[in-house]
This record gives sequence, C-alpha cells and structure tokens, in this order.
Amino acid sequence: MDWKLTPILLSLVLSFVPTPHLRASEPVTGETPIWRDAPQNDAESELDRVSRAYVRLAKDARPAIVQIRVVPQNDTKAAKNQQPQGSRGSGFIIHPDGYILTAQHVVDKAKEIEVRLADFQRVPARLIAADAQVDVALLKIETERELPVLPLGDSDGIRVGELAVVFGYPFGRESSMSLGIISRPGRTYQDSAGYELIQTDAGAYAGGSGGPLLNGKGHVIGMITMASERGSMGFATPINVIKRMVPRLMMGQKLVWGWLGLQLAEVSLDQARSLGLVPVKGVVVNSVLPGQSAERGGLRSQDIILSVNDTQVDSPRDVLRMIGGLEAGRVVNLLILRKGQTLHLSVPLGKKPESQKEVEG
Repeated sequence: MDWKLTPILLSLVLSFVPTPHLRASEPVTGETPIWRDAPQNDAESELDRVSRAYVRLAKDARPAIVQIRVVPQNDTKAAKNQQPQGSRGSGFIIHPDGYILTAQHVVDKAKEIEVRLADFQRVPARLIAADAQVDVALLKIETERELPVLPLGDSDGIRVGELAVVFGYPFGRESSMSLGIISRPGRTYQDSAGYELIQTDAGAYAGGSGGPLLNGKGHVIGMITMASERGSMGFATPINVIKRMVPRLMMGQKLVWGWLGLQLAEVSLDQARSLGLVPVKGVVVNSVLPGQSAERGGLRSQDIILSVNDTQVDSPRDVLRMIGGLEAGRVVNLLILRKGQTLHLSVPLGKKPESQKEVEG
C-alpha cells in the first residue's frame, strides 16, 4: 500500500513548489499581468496640489478642535458611582489661554463638563457664559501650555459655491473633516444678534454640534448648530454674530432679549392686491397681545409691517430674527401700512418671556 501512495504525494509536493523568479507583476499565464504597479516618478497633477492644500488645512486646524463631554444634572448613574453616560459634542479653541466656543445646547443643564483635546488629554472645563437665543457657549480650561487656536474670519463675505470645511467629533468618535460648499450664505443684521443660518453640504452629524465651519483659508466662518436627519446638510451660526457676543460672554454677562408681543403671518396675494402691494412685501399682524410692548407702542391687528429699523421684511421669520437679536429696552423703528397709509412707530422692546414660543414676536 505504501508504494502506491509515494508517487501521488511526490506529485502533490512538486505541484506546490513556487517558481523561483516569478514576480507579482509578471504574468502567470499568457502575457497579461495580474496588475500594473504605479510609476514612482509621475509628474505632480493639479489634483495633487489641491490634495496637499487640504492636508495642510487639516494639519493646521485639527489641533484646535476639541470634543466636549457632558454629564447632565439628572444623571442617575453618577450618583451610584458608575460610569456616567452623558452627551458629547464638539468645540474649538479661540484663545491660547483656554477659551473654547461650542453650542449652548451641547452644555445645557450640564453637571460636569470635560474637554478632550486633540492630543487626547482630558481636562475639566468651566462654563463662563451661554446664550440659548444664539445657541453659543463659552468654556474655559486650565492647562500649563499655550494652546493652538483657530482664527475667526468674516461670515458676511461668503458666497454660494465657496469651499466649506466642517471639523468635529461626529457620533462621539474621533475627529473628522468633511468637505463641501456653501449652499446658502446665511445672513446677519446690522446692530443686531439676529441671523439666518449658513447652509453647507459638508457632512454634519450628531456629535458635531459646536464644531467650526471653515473657509478655504482655514478661517472660521460659522459654528455648526444643526444638521439634517441624514447628515447630508449642516447649518451654522455665522461667526460675525458670535464675535459680537464673545466679549460680553467673557465678562459673564447674561443677555436679556427683547420682543414685541405679536402674532404674525405672511401677506396673502389677495391682501396684497387689495392694498396695492406690488410686488408682495411686508408681514401682517394677526393679533396684538394685551399689555405687551407692541400694544403700548400703538400697533394694531391687521397692520402691515413693511420694515424693521429700515430693513425690509417679507416674512414673519424676518421680523422674529431681527427683533429676537435686540435686547430688551431697545427702541425699534417700524414702518407700518395701515388702511392705505404709512406710519412710523418707535416701540421700546419688552422682555421676552422664558416660556414664549417663537411663533409670537
């Protein structure tokens, strides 16, 4: 029996002996190679130069991007000496002494705040001030070294189609970079903290709130505060609005925002025709809340608000944003259309109730 197996085993062994000088790129059968090795001396392409620019931008920006870890006040596990399960967001350093910007909703009702730096160092953070209206918070950490910072740019000059870069810690994981364009430039209002969000198709996901939106120069032009459900769109607060607030936040000031006390609606086509508003413009006052600043200032139901502080308004959202960015006590100048006549009203803003919904101005 043994002599019959010997030739079979020998043939199997020989069949597995490799060819001594066969290279991976040489053909096994015929003349077609399995793959072709890339040449090492190709000339640099334009895309190579663009790629290097992105790499430099990431190298310069990432050291100043941080992760925000929050233990909420109602965390029951912390009371049982177990690992607390808090929320996580993003932020970025704006001052080498340890001042950090993030979104207010990231640190809302926080019992403890911890910051993880880009080098994985974890340090406690102190909340200096926060504002829910603009959704911005200023944190402070203590370190023995000077920290890297991100330069703040100009959000008023951005245009649709410009390069947009988002950095953050999506889903509470490692720092990431997403590339896209500006889809909508947003808007700020002169002498007001009111604004419209910047929209970008650079990816923004849960955990990325508070992260910076950068332009192609690596300058911060906004802070991510919202994202679409699938993460395909990000929305950012314009950095110019935040820059107006940072000095006061550093002093720990709490801003008291104003309101008029109105219920507003868009002007319908029928209303516009009957009033001769061509093209359609303005916002109609549906009702005036009793005892509020609008009533005291002389506003009436069915008035048409044409402008606020010399800025034309075309939707209730315009009025809400502009008024919501002014502090209580400020006088707002309104151009009103009432029964075919235009009126100028100067109305001091009252204090916005904490529980009042945004549908009322």
